[in-house]
Amino acid sequence: MLWMILTLMVALAAVGLAIPLVRRHDAARTARGSVAEVLKGQIGEIEAQAATGALPPDEAEALKADVKRRVLAEGKEPDAPARPLSERTLLILALGLVAVVVLAATGLYLKIGRPDAEAGGAPVAAAASGALPPGHPNGEVASMIGQLEQRMKASPNDAEGWRMLGWSYLQVGRNADAATAYGRAVALDPHNGEYLSAQGEATVLAAQGQVTPAAEDIFRKAVSLDAGDPRARYYLAIAKDQKGDAKGAMDDWIALLKSAPPDAPWAPEVRTFVEKVAQERHVDLAGRLPPEPAAMARGEAGPPASAPGPTSDQVAAAGQMSAEGRQSMIEGMVAKQAASLKANPRDLEGWERLIRARMVLGQTAEATQAYHDAARAFAGSPADQAALRQTAAGLAVPGV
Repeated sequence: MLWMILTLMVALAAVGLAIPLVRRHDAARTARGSVAEVLKGQIGEIEAQAATGALPPDEAEALKADVKRRVLAEGKEPDAPARPLSERTLLILALGLVAVVVLAATGLYLKIGRPDAEAGGAPVAAAASGALPPGHPNGEVASMIGQLEQRMKASPNDAEGWRMLGWSYLQVGRNADAATAYGRAVALDPHNGEYLSAQGEATVLAAQGQVTPAAEDIFRKAVSLDAGDPRARYYLAIAKDQKGDAKGAMDDWIALLKSAPPDAPWAPEVRTFVEKVAQERHVDLAGRLPPEPAAMARGEAGPPASAPGPTSDQVAAAGQMSAEGRQSMIEGMVAKQAASLKANPRDLEGWERLIRARMVLGQTAEATQAYHDAARAFAGSPADQAALRQTAAGLAVPGV
């Protein structure tokens, strides 16, 4: 509505400026007629003075001839331009043009403009408020951010909540905010290496990929808590490389790959990165990298899915059994599912079933632990982590 009003004002201003220009021509014609009348009056005065003898006849005739020339000059008008349209038609046309300008400008603005944006706004601000359009790849994450921010205002001592908010900020490119949120989580739980390495990664991303001294210090703290933290070790090698120690960085990356579990989700990506860097720098990696898993090398499918675990219906049905039978049944099913997930942690549905069973049994602490274990298993897959978080949140798992 604001832009419609402004466009209408501009159009009316243009019409208002044109009207005086049109009227000026008519005024000039009126002024020209007035001058001619004055000159004719001067001829009468000259004749009267000649009749009384105040002017010699020759001088009077000369003055009259000069005034007559001026009268003819003033009375001559240029040919008026052709005006195929009447005054009323021109007025209607002008108003029609104003309407076309207003409607066209409004339609164009709605098509390519940002009617939803406020002064100083940006796509990031829209994402933070959950205003991304349906279908946007970060739409689900963006819609969570506003709720998470309100939740953290109400529960500022929830370390896991700050971690979730930091992850959400990363998904929409708010890297500096992510580093701050992770920092709040670290302040509440300083012995959590996962929080530390996540804070370090967000700090690096906020610095456009540069491992700053602050980020390096964070990663070293993470390694001191968990010497095998792959994210911290990877970025510490990046720090070496950025300082000019290319050989030391390559050695650290190779050591990281050699220590990776066979099913580590991040290992293929790191391996590809190392091979690319080695190719660009003409480094011979023959015999230095660990062999790829046989199934991956042959392009075969991954490990078989784990055996189905207890569903909520099965657990509820156990309530009809005797106390001893029910306890034995439930413990056996949950133990079987937990063991299966330990052998094959990349089973999203299996983790969801285990978390659901823990909550049905009232084992909230175990459900929270299962959620954290599942999140670590899918550390390299934001989509799977989002699905886990949605399931856990729907089940009201504490800390999610």
